[in-house]
Amino acid sequence: MPSLSTTICRALEEEILRGELLPGERLPAEEMLCDRFQASRTVVREAIQQLRGRGLVQTIKGSGSFIARPNLEMLSHAVETFSVLNRGNSYLELIDLRLLLETECARLAATRANKEMMILMKRALDKMRDSRGNRKRLGEADIAFHLAIAAASNHRLFATLLSSLKKRSIEYARIAPEGKERFEGMITTHQEIYQAIAQGKPGEAAARMKAHLVSTRARYLQQTDSPSPEN
Repeated sequence: MPSLSTTICRALEEEILRGELLPGERLPAEEMLCDRFQASRTVVREAIQQLRGRGLVQTIKGSGSFIARPNLEMLSHAVETFSVLNRGNSYLELIDLRLLLETECARLAATRANKEMMILMKRALDKMRDSRGNRKRLGEADIAFHLAIAAASNHRLFATLLSSLKKRSIEYARIAPEGKERFEGMITTHQEIYQAIAQGKPGEAAARMKAHLVSTRARYLQQTDSPSPEN
């Protein structure tokens, strides 16, 4: 059975999600919440603390607690925390998420990328070429390339979600098998994605990105002998 503070937290959370308490609006005073829920100040404060932990409430010293305004940083932090703390097949699930997100990012980037975004992609690609034998540098350059494509998609939610997977993706890149053939193949694959975007070919850009990530998924399975989540 949940504690009283958790029950209060859930009740207020439902009101926030239903739009009964709006972003920027002040949370009812502690005295009112104590009377409403027949609870002590300590219990109410615990409930408010839980709401803060969920990113639903912000407390300003001397002013009170307010319903948090929409913030993509909260989403990024939650996904990043999940990706870093969870192990096992969780990384395979993250590859699947990347496959869905980045295929569409590449498609959008082919029609929306501006000159500055193309320069960022090219810079990351050049860094990849110069990173043979340095897994950390190669991993960072690889993810920088993908993040540049996400930014070029001009879709904030896609870019935020992909950015939150950065740490775990670099971690995998540092332990992935390396060799001349794989390195050359990696450079070629990314060059093909870059060219499709630069030439304004959304269908080809999406197809190239999908093929790249499907290959990454297959290589991960081969390396870890991990079963697919659906099996």
